[in-house]
Amino acid sequence: MRKLIGTIVLVAGVGTLGYVGTTQHAARIQTAIGDDARAIATAAPLGIQTAVSGRDLVVTGMVTDATDLAVLQAAFEGIDGLRSLDIKNVETLPIADPFQIEVSRIADGSFSAEGVLPSDAVRIALNDAAFDDVPLASGMPDADWADALQGGLTALSQLNEGQMTLANRNLTLEGATRVPADYEKMLLAIETLPEGYTFENQVTVLDDGEPLRLSMTLLDGAVDATGKFPADMQPEEVSERFDIRDQFEIEQSVLTAADPDWLNAARAGMEALAGLIEADLVVEEGALTITGVGSPDGIAKAQSLLGGLPDSYSVTTELGVWGADFELRLDMSWDGNSAVAEGTYPLDFTPRSPEGATVTDTGRVLFLPDDIGDFTANANAGVEALALLDSGTLSATQTSIVLTGEAASPRISAALDEALVGAADGTEVSRAVTFLDDGSPAAWSLNYDVESGARIEGRLPSGLDTETIGEALGVTQLTGTPGTALEDDDIGTSLESFEILSGYIREIEQLSYSIDSTGSALDLVVSSGGNVDLIAAELAENLPQDVSFSLSVMDPPPEDGTKRTNALSGVDEVYTNGYWLPSIGPVAGTTECDAHTLNVFERGQIGFLSSSARFDATSTSTVNALAAVALACVDAGLTLEVGGHTDATGSVLANEVLSANRANSVRTALIERGVPAENITAVGYGQSEPIADNETAEGRAANRRTDIKWFTAGAVGNQ
Repeated sequence: MRKLIGTIVLVAGVGTLGYVGTTQHAARIQTAIGDDARAIATAAPLGIQTAVSGRDLVVTGMVTDATDLAVLQAAFEGIDGLRSLDIKNVETLPIADPFQIEVSRIADGSFSAEGVLPSDAVRIALNDAAFDDVPLASGMPDADWADALQGGLTALSQLNEGQMTLANRNLTLEGATRVPADYEKMLLAIETLPEGYTFENQVTVLDDGEPLRLSMTLLDGAVDATGKFPADMQPEEVSERFDIRDQFEIEQSVLTAADPDWLNAARAGMEALAGLIEADLVVEEGALTITGVGSPDGIAKAQSLLGGLPDSYSVTTELGVWGADFELRLDMSWDGNSAVAEGTYPLDFTPRSPEGATVTDTGRVLFLPDDIGDFTANANAGVEALALLDSGTLSATQTSIVLTGEAASPRISAALDEALVGAADGTEVSRAVTFLDDGSPAAWSLNYDVESGARIEGRLPSGLDTETIGEALGVTQLTGTPGTALEDDDIGTSLESFEILSGYIREIEQLSYSIDSTGSALDLVVSSGGNVDLIAAELAENLPQDVSFSLSVMDPPPEDGTKRTNALSGVDEVYTNGYWLPSIGPVAGTTECDAHTLNVFERGQIGFLSSSARFDATSTSTVNALAAVALACVDAGLTLEVGGHTDATGSVLANEVLSANRANSVRTALIERGVPAENITAVGYGQSEPIADNETAEGRAANRRTDIKWFTAGAVGNQ
């Protein structure tokens, strides 16, 4: 400023008024003074106005301070011909301390300013409306302050939003740049600060500067996703559309997308990806790439979506039909009842089911048909063959059939050959079948012991099992794990024989039966006291002719007092006086003895030969059981009456005699088994006490019976 005023003084000293001292016209003097005054005012840094009247000068306006006012006054006083100078209305600027200005920048790039400026010249140089209303002030630390302000504004322009404060010789920047590159430009601007000025950096970076990107891999209906989204696109747009597999790393910028087309490209790419089966998607700035496989409809939809992107985007698609390079394959397992299938099938193919069984299918169907038909032919032929096996697996392709498993016998081979004739020409067929049977005939045996039950060994014919045998023989405890002669379904006369033997099983101690292709053999051992001759005669008459048998009595007999559990009845028995008698605990009186007696007759009856008092072949076990009850009841102080009854066939007298003889046979048998004779009375009632209608066969059979009555005061008399 002072240098500038000095220049003004110099101009005035050599001005056009050097000749004023001459005698010229007054008007010319006034004009000369006015020209010099205006030259001085124009050179002043602040606004100065002058008014000349004759040789008098009035000055108004503003100067920086008193020093500048004195310099200005001296310049005006140096004008030649000036008579008077009035500068009382020239003002000085207020002093600002600190000499400071604050400039703010908002996101749209506009400035706002508060503080002071040193001059209008500086304001004009800034060339921004934000400074139009900033007041002027004195106190600027030095002439470099305006350059520092300009450098600070250049740095501030690199910020997304922020504030610059220039206070005296200290410049402070606050705010954030969008990306690191803008931050570097800000620092370059700061490097222009004049010497002696300091910089306080409070600027951060909003974004790492990496470009927007979306990378996704679709597999098994879920995606892995990585990338960087702008502020106006949320990562949830991925997670809400897709299931996430393992990786989901989407960084989100605080900045909105500089290129709005990127948002459209990313969203269109995700929608295209969602319609595919397996694919990779990459969206970058200006480029989209999608590769993978899908259905024909999914591919068409993806291409339509991506075809709508703007020309500014480079779109690369490499999409193929899913399964085009897959091997067609059917893998099936079969357990004889149900099948499980999996594999890769052509369009419209469904695995057949073996023998109409249920098939659980987890295979995948491709979008391409079996144009040649080889796979379908091989799969169907393979399933037909698999159904012939008891269990096994099938693997069928366009060129091969592999069959493994188990079959009943080698006889199935011909059927397998016939089924596999349906395979496509040139198909490689491999089969590894284990045959469960070698084709030899059945050969097996059954051994029965009254204590251990029955056991079966050998190979049963097809269709015969241990449960059926047990039911026929009347034996529940049947052990053994016999095999099966799958090629032999001839059960012979075995079941017929067992059904006959079941009527004698309570009398049998041991039984051994064997059968093979040469015939069958039966060896029997009956209990002591059994009617061996009757049993032998009846079996000889009733057993099938191809069954040869032997029959004997248990020898040697066990010692008296020997105990065992009868496997057939489940009852504990004691060998007593040559007979196996069930164990009966203490009884309390006639009611309990009646109950025990009823239980005996429910398990078996005492039968006689026709018109005879001799027991039939199957009565020994019932008499033994009755003797056990009688012994217990006699020990309780009771006596019993054995009553014989007949039907109404024959004469009354003959029936009375027959019934009495039969009652005495029972009495004698009980005495032989240890029941005291004095406690037993035998009475023959003949046909006098029928319990059913004698006009029917069933009624007559019911009337032919033996009754037991219990008394508390000894026997009622012997007959």
